[in-house]
Amino acid sequence: MRPFAGNSSNPSGALAHSCWDEGDDLDDDERAALPGHKADTARYAAHYGLPPAETVDDVITLLVAAGVLHEIKDAEGQLRLHPAFPMPAPADVFPLDEEELAVQRKLRMDMAYSGDSFQIINLFEPRGQRREEITTSLERLARVIDGDPHDARQAVLLLLEAGDFTASADVAVVAPHKVFRLRCDWAEFDRGRIGIHGVNEDGQILVTLPED
Repeated sequence: MRPFAGNSSNPSGALAHSCWDEGDDLDDDERAALPGHKADTARYAAHYGLPPAETVDDVITLLVAAGVLHEIKDAEGQLRLHPAFPMPAPADVFPLDEEELAVQRKLRMDMAYSGDSFQIINLFEPRGQRREEITTSLERLARVIDGDPHDARQAVLLLLEAGDFTASADVAVVAPHKVFRLRCDWAEFDRGRIGIHGVNEDGQILVTLPED
């Protein structure tokens, strides 16, 4: 675990060291969020009858109690840590509040449909020329992403959340065959998204960073 436990204040990754990175490299937002993170972790630990996590070893003990890690003896009788498979969802092992549950739902949607949403964005940049609007349907988009209309619906909803895409229909309920217009505000797109523009001759990904 030591290579993963190291941070700026614990470069050796010692398991008895504090699990909280409170070094000088924290910015103001990270420092302000730290008490909340500690309180949340104390709540998770209390759920398993454990004291608040103070060290890296405390975190490991908590994850073992939650069934996220398993301690299994090897052939020589030495306890080894093994991650659970399949990995449980946070809500399955910790008492998440409504805000935390909302974050987890958002993360799951992003992981499931962000790839599909990128394929839809590509429709607005054929041959490198930016288009402001396309006319389409969920059935058509499903063919583009090699999925079904449900996948296409979720991918478009993911795009709409960012505020740089708008639709002429309520995508949450529109029929799969119903034609609608999907628009991109490129000024807003450039302000809020990382742009990927292929790979150069050295194999490096070419990107433009958000203006904000």
